Amino acid sequence: MSLPRSDINELAEDLPYALWLLSGERAEILWANSEAEQWIGQSSRVQMSQNFIDLVALPPDALRGYQRCLETASPVIIRDCQIEFNDHRSRALAYHLSFFPSQSGVGLQLQSAATQKNENIANLDAMSAMGRMLAHEIKNPLAGISGAVQLLRPDVTSEEAVSLLGLIGGEIDRIRRLVDRMETLGEQDPANMTDVNIHEVLRRAAQVMSAEKGRGIDFTERYDPSLPSLRADEDVMMQAVLNLIKNSVEAIEQSGQGGEITLTTLFRSGVRRRHKSGELSAGLPVEIRITDDGPGLPTAIRDKIFQPFISGKPAGQGLGLAVVSKIIAGHGGLIEVESRPGKTVFSILLPYGDEGIR
Repeated sequence: MSLPRSDINELAEDLPYALWLLSGERAEILWANSEAEQWIGQSSRVQMSQNFIDLVALPPDALRGYQRCLETASPVIIRDCQIEFNDHRSRALAYHLSFFPSQSGVGLQLQSAATQKNENIANLDAMSAMGRMLAHEIKNPLAGISGAVQLLRPDVTSEEAVSLLGLIGGEIDRIRRLVDRMETLGEQDPANMTDVNIHEVLRRAAQVMSAEKGRGIDFTERYDPSLPSLRADEDVMMQAVLNLIKNSVEAIEQSGQGGEITLTTLFRSGVRRRHKSGELSAGLPVEIRITDDGPGLPTAIRDKIFQPFISGKPAGQGLGLAVVSKIIAGHGGLIEVESRPGKTVFSILLPYGDEGIR
């Protein structure tokens, strides 16, 4: 059974997400768009001789959702669905099902979690502007207070007054450090864009963290040598990578045992970012993965980890990953995370050249 050409037009061949039309208990593939071809790694003609559930390992809730949509003709949405592809990639995806009466079939849309991060980027831009404004408004009076304390010191003789002035000075320094951290949210835009070998950046970052920590943590590097140079601000990208590796190191150290961090580069298809203008990027085919075998992210914060002031560390400020997200967005890319006990993967997705930077 195949889908008539008139219906293919209705389903929009060029939609920026993977889309299939499925039929029957075994989810026979009637049609697949170009994005679906990239995700599966097979042409639509080849896919149409197979069943979707034979190509992709669906978790029980996704299988139940398909049956419910087929039986009740009602839509089903699963926001964080772990799906394993035939090349053993496991990804958290948005899983949308809609019933098509004309075909008595189910339309299945898979959308990368990365493509849903745009609202976080907008929130981070607003937080950046607020951070800069607050830093400016706080630093001016803080300088005045600090100056007044210095003027008072020669005239203060009692032990209690000297102690109080010391307390005021210490609090001024603490507030200044806090303001500096707030201001970093607005200072990480790439400014010096050059051709960068991302493998050299990753190697240097691994060397820095190995020298600094080096307590039972092994680094493994798995790079695709065919990847070309990227257009990036090398110093800013180095900061982003260091922050992610540091996060992995601290997660492993919290477990009290040694561990391994794996740095990987590869091609990845099927992911696009929507620009502020609403236009979709041509694609984000370059993927950088930082994988650790630590305890994993707490479930309560997993979906909010890139938002400012969200942290899984007891003494964390919740700004490190927010800054990383802003850096990657400034390079026209996206960042996503998959985490379970024993495995956490941070994935940076970047464009070639300046395509994604607007």
